[in-house]
Amino acid sequence: MTKTIIFGAIAAAIFTGNTSASDFSLDGDVALTSDYRFRGISQSNTDAALQGSINLNHVSGAHAGVWGSSIDFNDDEDATIELDYTAGYTFAVSDVAVDVGYIYYTYPNDGSNDNNDYGEVYAAAAWKGVEAGVNWTDDGYAKSGKATYVFAGYSHQFGIVTVGAQVGETFLDTATFENGDDQYFNFEVSATVTLLEKLDVEVAYVGTDLSKKDIGGLNWAEDAAVATVTLNL
Repeated sequence: MTKTIIFGAIAAAIFTGNTSASDFSLDGDVALTSDYRFRGISQSNTDAALQGSINLNHVSGAHAGVWGSSIDFNDDEDATIELDYTAGYTFAVSDVAVDVGYIYYTYPNDGSNDNNDYGEVYAAAAWKGVEAGVNWTDDGYAKSGKATYVFAGYSHQFGIVTVGAQVGETFLDTATFENGDDQYFNFEVSATVTLLEKLDVEVAYVGTDLSKKDIGGLNWAEDAAVATVTLNL
């Protein structure tokens, strides 16, 4: 219901007033990654994942999109697909680019009989390669309660090569991990080569301050190199 209301409001904002097909643009991508990491933690059991997205953009700054990935939570009853729906609005304050919106995370073939879908509001700002933002949910995956994610990063392009680094901290409503903590740190450093203006080849080093014991003996949060090939459409 929440998703329907949010996306209905975005659609109404886009189509209010005079508009034409030339006011819209589409973009998207397909990607293959060696390990789907979400805020430092593997969502594909440290195996490869196939991903893709499609986005509708309006000249006003309103945008909506769908992003999907194969996933593997190491349980036969868990979902094997994640689909995320985003609706937002971008605008500029002087030379700072701001993006605010809502993300709804869904797991359409989850066989566990649990409603693990959840939503987040977000806000991010970017200026001359520097980016910072925050995401917040009132009830995260598997009804885990309130959570806040804050992050900051920097990227710079040298010709066809872009290098970047990002750090983030997740604050949870309750102690979730074996160590009794209710928060954790994640990081990523990366280098991306753009070929033929459409093909990106990225190598990243990602990790967290969590141990295998903290997440049930799994190595999903350990430091690792991740390679991703993306075709931009």
